[in-house]
Amino acid sequence: MLRWGLASVVLAAVLGVLLVSGGAADRAAAQCGGADGALRVMTYNIRTALGTKKPGKNPLHQLFEPHDIAPVVAAIAAADADVVALQEVLGWGQTRRIARALEMDSAFVFHPSPLPWWGTAVLSRCALSEVRREVISRGKGNGKAMVVAQVEVAGRDVVVTSLHRDLDDNSGAQVQRILSALQSEAGPVVLMGDFNFVPNDKRHGVVSGAYEDSAHVANSGADYVQARGTYPVIAGSKPHRRIDYVFLSKGDFAVSDVRVIEGIHAQASDHLGYVADVTLIPQPQ
Repeated sequence: MLRWGLASVVLAAVLGVLLVSGGAADRAAAQCGGADGALRVMTYNIRTALGTKKPGKNPLHQLFEPHDIAPVVAAIAAADADVVALQEVLGWGQTRRIARALEMDSAFVFHPSPLPWWGTAVLSRCALSEVRREVISRGKGNGKAMVVAQVEVAGRDVVVTSLHRDLDDNSGAQVQRILSALQSEAGPVVLMGDFNFVPNDKRHGVVSGAYEDSAHVANSGADYVQARGTYPVIAGSKPHRRIDYVFLSKGDFAVSDVRVIEGIHAQASDHLGYVADVTLIPQPQ
């Protein structure tokens, strides 16, 4: 599996490919979720399919170790989500293999770096459209980019994202770039990703000033999720904490339930997948 991930990296570097969308679009439905606007979303940092071995080690330094997407695919399948935001994805090749295994459409963007090798992705049971790449950090030789796409839910266009905030940049500029990139969106927005901050961080306050934290407004599951956290799967020198989020544009969604995907799927990554069941609030007539 690794040789295909490396091949995608080399191809991207040679051709300058920064965005690839495709996956299993031929099998994707026209609309996501239910006719009533119900939608299940998930955000999941997959650690390039390395699982929990050598926790804390940079995936870049493990490029020549085995990568196994099967546990990642199983964890996503267990969530039964309509739209999935992935972080730490090893190229568009890995994105497409995961998407094909799940029969989902996909979009992937590389993070900016001298040699693009990983990035963020969105998987969807329905066709993705209006896909674009937004650079949110140039970082220290390895910046971060957010993928933004659109899906149709109950006849309405909904913007979905996947981002991975650069842990080394504490200036707050990334959060402002994220919010600015979505400021012109008129419809509902589902802002998902690994934000690398905890709920009491001031940057969470900035984001939640514009978007609702799904765990704060859920009818059920929130207490456990907030206590369990999403990272690390195996607590050691670092305690469990919540750094992966689904934020929602205010006034557009109701949240019935939130949860993490664990149990037999906990070893698929060093993060737990976070799932939210949301429903579009009907527009005033």
